[in-house]
Amino acid sequence: MCRVLGCGRSGTVFLAKHMELDEYRAIKRVPKTFVDYELFRKEALILKGIRDQGIPIVYDLAEDDQYSYLIEEYLEGDSLYALVSESGHCSSAMTIRYGIQICHLVHIMHSTMPTPVLYLDLQPKNLLLYHNTIKLIDFDHAGEADSASLQKERYGTAGCAAPELYTTDQSLDQRTDIYAIGAVLHFMLYGTLNAGAGTDCRAEVSKPLQNVIRKCMEPDREKRYASAKELEQALEGSVWSGRMVSAHKKAVSSLNIVITGSTPGAGVTHLAFGLCTILTKMGIKVLYEEKNQTGALRRMAEKEGVTRMDHFGIYHIRGCQMKPWYGPAIRLEEKTDVQVIIKDFGTDWEDAARELKEEKHFLAAVISENLWEYGNAKRMLEIMKISGNNKEIPVFFIWRHRHRKKGADMTLGCSPVLFCTPEYADPFHPGPEGAGFLTSLFNCIQEHCIQKTAKDRMGAKRRFPWSIQHRLWG
Repeated sequence: MCRVLGCGRSGTVFLAKHMELDEYRAIKRVPKTFVDYELFRKEALILKGIRDQGIPIVYDLAEDDQYSYLIEEYLEGDSLYALVSESGHCSSAMTIRYGIQICHLVHIMHSTMPTPVLYLDLQPKNLLLYHNTIKLIDFDHAGEADSASLQKERYGTAGCAAPELYTTDQSLDQRTDIYAIGAVLHFMLYGTLNAGAGTDCRAEVSKPLQNVIRKCMEPDREKRYASAKELEQALEGSVWSGRMVSAHKKAVSSLNIVITGSTPGAGVTHLAFGLCTILTKMGIKVLYEEKNQTGALRRMAEKEGVTRMDHFGIYHIRGCQMKPWYGPAIRLEEKTDVQVIIKDFGTDWEDAARELKEEKHFLAAVISENLWEYGNAKRMLEIMKISGNNKEIPVFFIWRHRHRKKGADMTLGCSPVLFCTPEYADPFHPGPEGAGFLTSLFNCIQEHCIQKTAKDRMGAKRRFPWSIQHRLWG
């Protein structure tokens, strides 16, 4: 056993390593005093009968005098609950994309077996985001519709449980899970499981999307969607869904973000790791590339216990794809499915300048807050030939710390977009404030990318004719 992954009402889940196969497993241990072996075996049989990439694989069942054990696939990643808790909420496009995946998983459960299998405890903590794919975990309460309706005790999560779960007078069917899907969609959009809260703070959520959620969560289940497939089709087929998802994918296509800094320790790698983390959690296929020779990424991998790379030479650290510095002599196969590449040049200004000559690059320059280091920032911009008259490359200045020196020239003679970063100690867990800053920075870069694409399609010169506004975070 390596460590405890979590504890629940019925038992404890451990992380274990299969020594011969060098693979990790999740082992669920349930005391026999809590549930008999046959009831525990039911969960394994359900998982065994359902085959989908979003459902964990069951490898074995075991027991001893005191416990029963379920050995299954270990899925690394963050729950939707953790994602939303850090970022505050998800975009409508992301909510739709993940909502479609959730509907697919629930439909598989409802339709694979001869009798529909109901999940009965769909909630954000039981939905795992793993390599941009939703995984459904923890099948404690799942069961066939007929037998589930006869249970004397019913369980659920407040805010996600349908009204019929609060009584034994009503039977349960597929629409019980539909209610929970609506609650999860609401949570992703508004950051709360309180169905009556938060709806006024997100004006950009379209009426059709609000109506879909409202129909899912109708107290009268006769008014809900009849099946997960019907709900999935409602999300896929509506005009607003198609436009938003396609626009989101188009916006982040082939985007390169060059990050460099005025001084060592200004926070270039910290910013790059944070951006990579937040974009990965948004479902965007992002790759961090170490373009400096500090060795920071290899040290990070060692600290995280990640010793292997894939055949692209990429580490997978906390769900993020990260490629260390290899030097010019090594040639590796390039990934072709990446939407955003974050290139960390540290303080190698000349290398960053050469990279910026390529198309579809954006510069994020991290500037130290110290007044005596303005000279370094000026020299950095001079080497990269960025001035107020050069609009070829959009410039995003990130000033360290929220505090801004009075009278300081924040623009350094350029016309950049300005951000002042808040403090967040761990770039892999930036917290609500850090996540808000990182999301705002990327949205601003993405907005400029969309405008440039539109101008290029109209035959405009390869420059940015619009004025870049100053935007301060904090």
